[in-house]
Amino acid sequence: MKLRVKKIPSIIVSPFLPWEPQRVWLRVRTRHVFHPFHVTTRLCLEIFGDWKSRLFFDEARVLDVGCGSGILALVAAKLGARWCVGVDLAREAIGRSRENTEANGLQERVAWVHGSIEAIGGTFDTVAANVPWPCWEALLQHIVDRVAENGALVASGFQDLQAPFLEASLRGQGFLVIERRQGDLTFIGVPPSGSFTWCALLAARGAWRGHEPPARA
Repeated sequence: MKLRVKKIPSIIVSPFLPWEPQRVWLRVRTRHVFHPFHVTTRLCLEIFGDWKSRLFFDEARVLDVGCGSGILALVAAKLGARWCVGVDLAREAIGRSRENTEANGLQERVAWVHGSIEAIGGTFDTVAANVPWPCWEALLQHIVDRVAENGALVASGFQDLQAPFLEASLRGQGFLVIERRQGDLTFIGVPPSGSFTWCALLAARGAWRGHEPPARA
């Protein structure tokens, strides 16, 4: 099935249909992992497409937190990032991500770590994290600590009800929230949270490739 995202070339996601082309820009299998057709993945990829020259410049190092199928790290590599690392607690996710890496010939530019973000050292020019809200509550400090000075964070997995709290936390750590994107996901009946709307943020630390840091209070 084709995942359609503006400014991103052709991505085919399983289940693969017989009439779909065999040669595409990226092919991703998703069995036993979070499916990329969820609106949060699409919002992240929209940000990737619109900001690709700043997020994935030639020497960019990228971290994908809660990688699932590996789609965010793989797209980052295809868009020009030099080195990408994905991390996930689920062994199935790491296995699927490695399979997708090999299927797309990206083994020399993408690596996977089975474990928590605490297993990852150093900082990255771009950190992408599409994880549920409880993970943001528990791991926010670990995630922002992986963002390099003058780096960027692409954050998703939360709803409009939680977005203001995350934005305030990021601003408190010296990040500039550049934009928030939203998309609805339809349910039968009202979802437990009371909201149908999911969000993604692009935030930057320091002077991010032309964006000045926020003024300190």
